[in-house]
Order: sequence, then structure tokens, then C-alpha cells
Amino acid sequence: MHLRDIAQLCVSPAVAVPPRLEVEDRRFEDYLMPLAEWTSSPPRIALVGVPQDIGVARNGGRRGAAAAPAAIRAALGKLAASIGEVILSPEVSICDCGLVRTDGLPLEEIHQRQEYIVGRLLDVGANVLVLGGGHDTALPNGRALGKRVERLGIVNVDAHLDVRILTDDGSHSGSPFRELIEDAACPLEVLIEFGTQRFSASAHHVRYVREHGYIVWMLDDIRRCSLEVALADVELRLAECDGIMLSLDVDALASAYAPGVSAPAGDGFQPAEVAAIIERIASMPQCRLVDIVEVNPSVDADERTVRLAAYFAALTMWTFAHRRDDASSPIHFRPASDDH
Repeated sequence: MHLRDIAQLCVSPAVAVPPRLEVEDRRFEDYLMPLAEWTSSPPRIALVGVPQDIGVARNGGRRGAAAAPAAIRAALGKLAASIGEVILSPEVSICDCGLVRTDGLPLEEIHQRQEYIVGRLLDVGANVLVLGGGHDTALPNGRALGKRVERLGIVNVDAHLDVRILTDDGSHSGSPFRELIEDAACPLEVLIEFGTQRFSASAHHVRYVREHGYIVWMLDDIRRCSLEVALADVELRLAECDGIMLSLDVDALASAYAPGVSAPAGDGFQPAEVAAIIERIASMPQCRLVDIVEVNPSVDADERTVRLAAYFAALTMWTFAHRRDDASSPIHFRPASDDH
């Protein structure tokens, strides 16, 4: 299986692998196979980093998220590939695409490049995990998956709605879901804004989402009825979608847990709650794409947020690896339109 067309659009980050005394002490690093070396069957799981924060700057946020994909990737590699006595099967290989080449490119061209790479990975059957970068990362991700399904479902776990109007410069980290909503070529059947926080979303943005027929689950409402009840509702709404994307903005967590983000929030989810969301959504066979965005290592505290994002990345891949995708799975890709 060759993916040379996207290999030339990516670069492998330099990752130091410390020696290990025990061979059986397997870490995620042992499962990450560089894209340039991938010659086996189509990958079931692929990892892509998008090192840019141009959209964050356009949205008035603090820059630094461009360094997140490499930092998260390094922390991920050190994590034990096991839960309790269960180890990730040695048969599982993760296609590590490295970092999308972004140097010197305008945001729109980066988006096009990212959409093409993600689309190619989806075409060969991979479940894709994308590390941002700003939340505008979700725009090319949504378009890539949307071009390949008839009914797209997106869950945005976020303190904010990210449906702001475009700036004079164009797309930004606060606009991806407005752009997907208003993209006539995107078959956005279900959009669920999950965990929106009080004082973080303007009333007219909440109305905008709801008037377009989509769902806003405020964090207060989730707490009032319980996370389990809210997730059951989300799962039910997504059931008829044939392609699902989970977008995790790490500022959905309280800043006590995740201080190193572009726009920190005083309130928010706890890590265990986000882990439950990931396990519930990524275990659905239609879920083909997850992104983790808005980590900012330059303002992090003791790599707390980077390590938390790495944990979420590991959990996503673990869930993908243990999910049963069989002939009964409601995934029926339609021919993709032009990706370039």
C-alpha cells in the first residue's frame, strides 16, 4: 500500500526514543510506523499533525498552538500501550504521517493540503486522528469526510460554538462550523455543540445554530441531566449518520486541568468526562475522524495540557483499535468529489 502522494506533503518530526530495559514494556512509540515506511495493507489508524495557528491569530487568540502536534506526538510515544493487563495487539500498526508541511503557506492553502491528506487516508479505509493547531483544523477535516458520505455528523466538544463570521482575512479558529453549516456541498446532517459554557457563547450564535436545525448542549444542561443521559441523546441523534467526526477543543476542560490552551476557561469538563465522551463517540463504527485542537505548549504548566492531549490521543487510537467494524457497519462511502 503506497501513499507517496501524501508522504511528500508531510515531514516526520524528530522524536528521541530513550532505550528500554524490558522488551515487553511496549509504548505507543512501538506502534507508530512512519508514513514513508508504510508498505503493508491499508492502515486502520492514521495520525496526522497540522502545525499552524494562523487561524488562532486571525481570531485574536494567543499564538503557540503550531507547536502542539509535535509536542503531543512526543508525549504520546512515551505512554504505555496497555490498560491494566490488556496490551495493544502487536498486530496493530498506526500510520504516522508526521506533520503537514505548512511553512510559508497561507491558511487557505494549508487547509487544502490538509483536506487532501485526510481525504486520501479516509479513501484507503483509515480511521484518522488529527492533532492541531487551531480549531480551524476542523474545517478541512469536515469537508474531507463530508465529501465521502451522504449524512455527516459532527460532535464539537468545546467551550465555544465556533460559528463566528469570517474576518477580512477569511477563515479563522472561531469560524469552522459556520463554514461547514453554510457549505452547500457539505452534507451536514447533525451538528452537536457539546459542553458550551455560560458566558462563552453569544446568544445570537446559539440561535444561529438552533435555527439551522442543530443542537446545543450547554455544559450546565449536561450536568443537570448527567453526562450519561446527554451522551445517550447524542448517540441516538448520530445513529443515522454514515460518517461521524468528533472535534475536541481542549479548552472544553477547566483550566485547572488544561491551562495550556489558546483560550482557557475557568469552568469546564474534567478529564474523566472527556475520556467518556471519546470512548462513547469513537466506538461508533461510523466515527472515522477525530481531531484534538487548541493546545498551546508555550503557555502550558509542566506539560500538563500536552500530556492530557496525548492521553486523549492514546484513548482515541485504543478505541479505534478495539472497535468492531464489520460488514453490518453503516459506513458506505460515496465517490469523493475533487479533493485538490
